[in-house]
Amino acid sequence: MGNIEELDMLEKRVTSGLNLFHLRVFLTVYDIRSISKTAELLGRSQPAISQAVNSLERTFDAKFFHRSTKGITATDEATTLWRRVKRALNSLDSFFDLMLKNFGQVPKNVSRHITMTQLNALKAVAEAGSFSAGAAISNKANPTIHRAARDLEQTVNVNLFERTSFGIKPTKVAIQLAQVAGVMEREIELAFAEIAKMSHQEKGNTAIGAMPMARSYIIPKAATEFKLQYPGHKISIVEGSYEYLLHDLMRGKLDILVGASRSLPEGIEIKEEPILTESIVLLMSRSHPLANKDDLAVDTLLTYPWILPRTSSPLRKTYEALFQVHNVAPPENVIECNSLSASRVILENSPSLMLLSEAQARHELMSGTMVSKQISGFNAQRTIVVQYREDSILTQTQIALIDHIKHIAQSESQLMD
Repeated sequence: MGNIEELDMLEKRVTSGLNLFHLRVFLTVYDIRSISKTAELLGRSQPAISQAVNSLERTFDAKFFHRSTKGITATDEATTLWRRVKRALNSLDSFFDLMLKNFGQVPKNVSRHITMTQLNALKAVAEAGSFSAGAAISNKANPTIHRAARDLEQTVNVNLFERTSFGIKPTKVAIQLAQVAGVMEREIELAFAEIAKMSHQEKGNTAIGAMPMARSYIIPKAATEFKLQYPGHKISIVEGSYEYLLHDLMRGKLDILVGASRSLPEGIEIKEEPILTESIVLLMSRSHPLANKDDLAVDTLLTYPWILPRTSSPLRKTYEALFQVHNVAPPENVIECNSLSASRVILENSPSLMLLSEAQARHELMSGTMVSKQISGFNAQRTIVVQYREDSILTQTQIALIDHIKHIAQSESQLMD
């Protein structure tokens, strides 16, 4: 599996070094189509405005405006950048508008005085939980991270860090701002990818959060087929608990999440598309005493050890429902395990039982090392979905990747039928 930090470093360098004021200059020039009026409006010289636009054109390797005696004409590349930058800076401005409403001491228009360096420092500290750990994950010196983060705190005039018994930690406001900054940065990365594609270059990347069933077959197969068509597009497949992956999705470190549908925490705004409905079966080794029996009664299963999914997982709720429906106490001889490879070893070396989706156990069932059984009076299914942030605009290449995921999921569904 890839690591999310292995995303295209060129795009990361572009976004981390961007001048946010230059982006605001670009938006103004695009909106009013005049260098002189932009200079007057922003209180800067015309050469400074031209320099800001030229700097962005070099950074994105694209021409944004054509100048003539009749005025300024925006290119298609400029429109692409405008759409992404407008969304990115609006999210930052809206956050501080809300802060101004809730905390009167926040300076008006403070977001116009914040730098990307400060936001990157805050993101690192918020992710790692401390200044020293933030410096380590960002490969920066501790004083550099500390100074930039504290400068940001002074600029916004709100406490972003608090002292606890475990040291200095980011406040709730800091974590929220870091999430906004992460999504904002991702918008600009996507602009870079879209502009490159307009000149027939594929420099984009997609980070996929993959839950166990999705990463066991669907995502690897879809990624392999997708890369044949888009060899220049980088894919990062990230595994972890659903809570961890959802957190990364909401702060822009993941683009999509693929796994079983479940209830979302309050306040989380996610879109999801169903791609597969799969059956949950009883899994055991082929040498298990029940391997040659069919339509098993629940009472029969109580005398055997069980492997349990993680407490908060949808599969754990299915396990609990199995015994609740039949009004019997669940087995006490259990091992909680969220690793399929570890569960496989346990099943092969004991008379243990476990619930698993038929698709997730496809390799074991096809090889004959495991067998699946139906439980009398119990028919459980779950829906696998693709999730992404409700306010996100995926690139055409990312949409093509999702189409590949849907295609593989549909093929899997037909195979199970």
